[in-house]
Amino acid sequence: MCRVALESPSKASTNVPLIEDNKKEPSSSTNRKRHGRYSKRNKTKKSQNSLSVTVPPEHRYVAMDCEMVGIGPDGTVSSPACVTMINWKGSVILHAYIRQTEPVTDYRTHVSGITEKHLSCAKLSLEECRAIVLQHLHNRILVGHALKNDLTALCISHPWWLIRDTAEYEPFMKYCHSSHGGEGLWPRKLKDLALRELGKHIQKAGKPHNSWEDAFAALNLYQKVR
Repeated sequence: MCRVALESPSKASTNVPLIEDNKKEPSSSTNRKRHGRYSKRNKTKKSQNSLSVTVPPEHRYVAMDCEMVGIGPDGTVSSPACVTMINWKGSVILHAYIRQTEPVTDYRTHVSGITEKHLSCAKLSLEECRAIVLQHLHNRILVGHALKNDLTALCISHPWWLIRDTAEYEPFMKYCHSSHGGEGLWPRKLKDLALRELGKHIQKAGKPHNSWEDAFAALNLYQKVR
């Protein structure tokens, strides 16, 4: 299972705006020549043009999920151990295990699915893996669930306007009252969202998480509401 799958980022993904206006409003001088002033018709066209948007092409999207292991005396410090990235259709762009620099005190196999065997032949350091991830993220829209955790673990910053996090999408969140009297919106678990919105069972009890499955579920959730 120790493997590193890579796909070269598409050169076609550069310099593609997220939102663009496909139509150009005639200049004010042209309107004045034709009508002497802005007509109601031109005002309507201007309003319609201002709302005209282009949905980014599919190659602009990547979904990502990371699995962690525990380091430190009690294994409570999370260290990224596996990174999976997929494209719009679910094909793997990157699947890599990360070589650990500190002793792993908790593999969290029941959740992460990672064992000592997986990491014993890990090829990439965290720095090398980060560089590859950044290469794939360049000018791309990142989709995932609770991405803040993954990005923080990888020490990566990605522009907020290029992030689609299903944990922070309000229609997917639940309204809760806290025991301290507060109330507000809280994220749902990915497995609950997958069942509720997609009718899919993931992260089944007694089975470890699958980073491809988690990334694909988050991607499917986004595709449903895009």
